[in-house]
Amino acid sequence: MEQKIKSLTSTFFDNFWMKINSIEVINEEKNIFLIKIKSDESGLLIWPNWKNLDHISNILKLILKNNLEEVAKIHVEINDYMKSKDDRLKSHIISKIKIVEKTGKDLVLPFYSAYDRKKIHSIVSDYKNDKIYTKSIWEGNERRLYICKLNDKITIDLDWDDI
Repeated sequence: MEQKIKSLTSTFFDNFWMKINSIEVINEEKNIFLIKIKSDESGLLIWPNWKNLDHISNILKLILKNNLEEVAKIHVEINDYMKSKDDRLKSHIISKIKIVEKTGKDLVLPFYSAYDRKKIHSIVSDYKNDKIYTKSIWEGNERRLYICKLNDKITIDLDWDDI
């Protein structure tokens, strides 16, 4: 399947006259693939706020859906841009965790894609403070992620029964 994805991706970029130096397809998990692209035209491919990268990913998903026998999920990486984006996201979320630790108040984050929300949940769960957690509220484009701090509760057993 990797070779078919690589071939379809190459044809896609050739049809748009984009200069692609290399395409590598990595099978991350069952039917989940990372498409790593190297190009001198990364600015055009990514565009501000990664808008073109999102559009390219969506078009490639449709092409693969119509041309593969099995369903495949893909993530597109151009010149390791997503890795640096992930590093910036992690740094940003850790700064928000520190605010929650300091203030003790829940912090609502702006809208993030499902993919980024999953990464944020992972960043918070891997963080060294087990009293910090995340929760998602609402649905669709209104879905928001909260970074929260567990409140310490004091319980008193007045009846001398186990609580």
